[in-house]
Amino acid sequence: MKEKFFPIIVLMLFLTLLFPSQVFAGDEENPEIEDEIEDEIIDYLDIICAWFYEDAEQPEYLFIGIKVEELKIMPLKHKLTVHWEYDDEECAAGLSIGYGPPWFQHSAGWGHGFWFQEHYERVNGTIDEENGIVTFKIPKECIRNPQKGDVLTNTYALSFERFGFLGRIGLDRGFLRSIIGRIIGQDLTDYAPNDGYGLDYVIQY
Repeated sequence: MKEKFFPIIVLMLFLTLLFPSQVFAGDEENPEIEDEIEDEIIDYLDIICAWFYEDAEQPEYLFIGIKVEELKIMPLKHKLTVHWEYDDEECAAGLSIGYGPPWFQHSAGWGHGFWFQEHYERVNGTIDEENGIVTFKIPKECIRNPQKGDVLTNTYALSFERFGFLGRIGLDRGFLRSIIGRIIGQDLTDYAPNDGYGLDYVIQY
């Protein structure tokens, strides 16, 4: 019996060594960040999952996907974001929706705080309203240039409603979101996962 399984084990090890990128790349079916559909969260903010991936033919980019229950492009202002840490800095990619025109904008970068502590720029991406998926195509140089084998840690996704100008000068809108959320009976922010962080992602190229 052992002799029958030995060739299978050897083949599996060979394939793992031959195609190591398959071990680390996430996708919609195997995301680094997972969450459940939650009735108390408004649909277009309800995060289902998020994932990181790369393309061997475009090694200078990191790709990220995020899926929500129902993607809407022109309701009230809101953001869909994915966060991680690299080289002791917080990095993020986000889609701003409803700021119009343009009605949506992909961006990515690193740092968090007032004024010049943040380093973010516009990036390319796609919006698939039918399937509720947003993707980001991020030049690695704008997220501190991670190299093959480096690890992105403390991954999580965050969506939230925005109100007015206050957030642009660094003031927290959490209290306002809480009050309005109670009035309409639904939360105006979502964290994924609900506790802790998602899986780490290992840079492949």
